[in-house]
Amino acid sequence: MLGIMMVLFHAFFLWAQSIPPGEVKISTPTYSPSQSFKPMLGLYTYSASWNGIPAATLELEVARNGEDYELKARAQTAKAIDIVYKLRYHSETVISAKTLKPKRSVSVSKANSREKRTELEFLPNGEIHAMVKDKRGKQETLQFDPANFTLDPYSAGFLALSQDWKAGDIRQFDTFNGKNRYLIELTALEETEIIVNGIARKAAVIRPTIKKLTTTDPDPKKLREARIYIATDESRELLKISSEVFIGSVNTILVSFTPAGTLKASPAAKPD
Repeated sequence: MLGIMMVLFHAFFLWAQSIPPGEVKISTPTYSPSQSFKPMLGLYTYSASWNGIPAATLELEVARNGEDYELKARAQTAKAIDIVYKLRYHSETVISAKTLKPKRSVSVSKANSREKRTELEFLPNGEIHAMVKDKRGKQETLQFDPANFTLDPYSAGFLALSQDWKAGDIRQFDTFNGKNRYLIELTALEETEIIVNGIARKAAVIRPTIKKLTTTDPDPKKLREARIYIATDESRELLKISSEVFIGSVNTILVSFTPAGTLKASPAAKPD
């Protein structure tokens, strides 16, 4: 959820300078998952549309391995979008099933001719190790102690889903994606009912704001408006994301869930 959202943010002016992730000074609360949070294991498939045009398919596979959750995410743009912007993405992430804190992740993204591989490791002592490598072999490594409760996008997303939301609640997450740190603030606006695959679902409506912390830009926010819809039943499923960006609106909605044990290969699982 939050990894996809952050792709929308290129939030610095030409004169803005970069701040190393380890030099960011911020303090955010430490959250624990609700005891009732038990995500359903299996494959969640989402469809993203841009101004009503099918734009991409996204998948998230959730599995349990002992004391950890193993998450596999995949995304690819539709053929019509490939003509102007071709994206293929996949990642594998391990987070603690008890605390939802991140342990390690590997992701590979291919945007047109650009390719990037990112590896993250969150050590028990609080340090974060990161490695980013492009297709030419150029490699950047980073090691720092954030001195704060810092997550990766997937663990932040799971912690957000695990919370008991009521109108007026505000929660903040310090999130690191391998290069930059972001302050993600989520505000619960109301509870509503939406139709998902022909079924009425009750959902908490969450407004996200994302601020890039590793820049001197005084207002590094570019998302115009967004709403996240989280199921209020025991599933805590991410049902829908609606966002307004520079060139229109993007809607991402859950189209299917396949329980673990019945999974079959899908087109999005085999990116070009």
